[in-house]
Amino acid sequence: MTMMKHASDEPSGLTRRQTITGAAGLGFAAMAGCLGDDPQDDTSDAEYTVSTGFLALWDITRNVAGEQMDVIDLVPTGEHGHEFDPGTGVVSEIEDSDVFIYLRDFASWQDDAAAELEGDDDVYVIEAADDIEFFDSPAEDDDEHFWMDPVRCQSAVDHIAAELSEVDPDNADEYEANADAFNDELQELHEEFEALVEGAEIDQLIVGTHDSFQWWHRQYGLDIHSPIGTSPDSEPSAQEIEEIEGIMDEHGIEHVVYDVGEPDDLAESIADEIDAEVLPISPVETQLPEYDENDWGYVDHYREINFPTLEVALGVQ
Repeated sequence: MTMMKHASDEPSGLTRRQTITGAAGLGFAAMAGCLGDDPQDDTSDAEYTVSTGFLALWDITRNVAGEQMDVIDLVPTGEHGHEFDPGTGVVSEIEDSDVFIYLRDFASWQDDAAAELEGDDDVYVIEAADDIEFFDSPAEDDDEHFWMDPVRCQSAVDHIAAELSEVDPDNADEYEANADAFNDELQELHEEFEALVEGAEIDQLIVGTHDSFQWWHRQYGLDIHSPIGTSPDSEPSAQEIEEIEGIMDEHGIEHVVYDVGEPDDLAESIADEIDAEVLPISPVETQLPEYDENDWGYVDHYREINFPTLEVALGVQ
């Protein structure tokens, strides 16, 4: 396995993490405010604390862990998973956890933290996509956005459940049962997605922000077009925007979608050029305050944001 496993052989020897905000002087806590203010950071009497690298990983893990572990999203509400820069103190923060779950090649601070924890026997490090092979998509080589495919996401659920069982073998049966239940939800989501695409008049999607959606092409056959690619910081050229507008004209596309965690300026600009409508979409990387209040997770982001937008943008009958 390529996952780095840094716990001692006896999980019961792990250091109990009392609170994520207990460590002083952490750069990202100063930037984003006290993470303990977020509902997802509530503490409990659970024996273990798990720090996760962004929204989707947080929701997968909390569904698997149930009441047995406190699960924390290190990316604060309102921050984008790709863009968030916690500063140099993030490793100290994670070191106060019992478990750190991250995604390789998603954000450099996560890879750096995992590497720095290589010799730390107090923190059990799990790479969420350990058994998942990335593919070269039109957006990037080794496209890591596997979780956008609800079928492939089930592999990560099973993997995380197995690793949490290594940390806490006394509750292994519960983790397995929780994983099975959540995977049933993901399978239902997949079948809803299939039905949506089967009823669509259009199989093209224009993304006016960074492109996290190419796994939809692989699973559902949707052609995803973006002038930016996968980096939120990229600036499209005039030629790239012109090409997007040409695709929209060719296929009669009347909608441009934008990542809810990013500004919609480019999407609005493209839409204005050809009198199109702008709609929100979620890569499940950002928890906005209004979603946080409702405790939205992976399934909610699909059913409350993505599916309604796709029904309109793809002309579902």
